[in-house]
Amino acid sequence: MAARELLETIVPQLWDSQTPAPNSGAERVKWLQGLNDFIKRPVANRGTVSGGGAINTSGVVQSTGIGLATALQPKRYGEFTVKARVTFSINSIGPAFMHVYRTLGAIPANGAAPNAGDVVVGGGAFVGGPTSNGVNQVGALSFLDTGLDVTKKYNYYLTVEGPNGQVLNVGADSQLLVMERS
Repeated sequence: MAARELLETIVPQLWDSQTPAPNSGAERVKWLQGLNDFIKRPVANRGTVSGGGAINTSGVVQSTGIGLATALQPKRYGEFTVKARVTFSINSIGPAFMHVYRTLGAIPANGAAPNAGDVVVGGGAFVGGPTSNGVNQVGALSFLDTGLDVTKKYNYYLTVEGPNGQVLNVGADSQLLVMERS
């Protein structure tokens, strides 16, 4: 993806007029660079993934294996906007749920439990409940994940929770988007 730029490349010699003295425009240059960084951050510091697949459920929270390819590091406020939109169906009658998890480690494989220390984003499932065999459920999440450490890199992934011994299918059009907002 090509980087979006509000200003042409900021070269201090061009933006600092040297009037009334050398480096008298240094604060202006810093301010312009900060403005430029602030505006392009939602494009430059984001990750997205789409996908689906089948998960053999075990009655506990399990990874779908669908997660961001690259961990993101918050730069400005220590927060990310997390958005998810999923479609799923299960081959049983009973409760099934979808979650978004945050990790400092790798994305767990399809069917694996979340890593120790991984955190559910938003505090719980964002879609689910009683289901009918083979009927699609659709859910969306939009959450501001705050209180992050700007020195760490975070990754996000989708998980499911369904009755033991069933198959939950996540639709191929399901999406996860994480971005730093201005």
